[in-house]
Amino acid sequence: MHQPNKLPDPINSRTVTRGSGLRTQRDRISSASNASLKSTTVGIDRFQQQQVRQLHSHVPAPVWLKSLLAAQKVSMLLFVIVFGLSSIVYGYTMHTQTTWRTQQDRLRRWQNQESQQGVMNENLKQELAKTAEAKGSNLVDPKPQMVVFVHGAPLRQPKSLPATAQAPKPMPASKIPSGY
Repeated sequence: MHQPNKLPDPINSRTVTRGSGLRTQRDRISSASNASLKSTTVGIDRFQQQQVRQLHSHVPAPVWLKSLLAAQKVSMLLFVIVFGLSSIVYGYTMHTQTTWRTQQDRLRRWQNQESQQGVMNENLKQELAKTAEAKGSNLVDPKPQMVVFVHGAPLRQPKSLPATAQAPKPMPASKIPSGY
């Protein structure tokens, strides 16, 4: 079988003694073609000579291995839960950012429209003033004699309730509909 002074030769499945030296290149090439045939048959012979060892039908796993497997299952479950929750939070965050962005764009458009409307109102006022100042407009300058003053009505005193009239009683809590 195996001797401590000998090493296996990978080319032709023969053993080589330590210190025997290397073969020349030509020897290697000529023996390589023969060795390929020999190595396959030797490999098959070795395979057929080996015996298959029967394993025990059931060997209980050690406690430390069982605890590691349980820890793996728990950590995998925690990973799935954390990954799912983080995916939900990420999706919600992206949704709120998108909604925020669209609402902000809408607000900017409305602010632009408001400022444009303010400019248009001022332009209309300016044009009306120019039209009123024109000579052929038939508008008359206001004079103090033409002003009409209207006086407001006098303030009324609230009427007091008769002594027999009382404030309405509140409804009991049980008769109030549940929607209120």
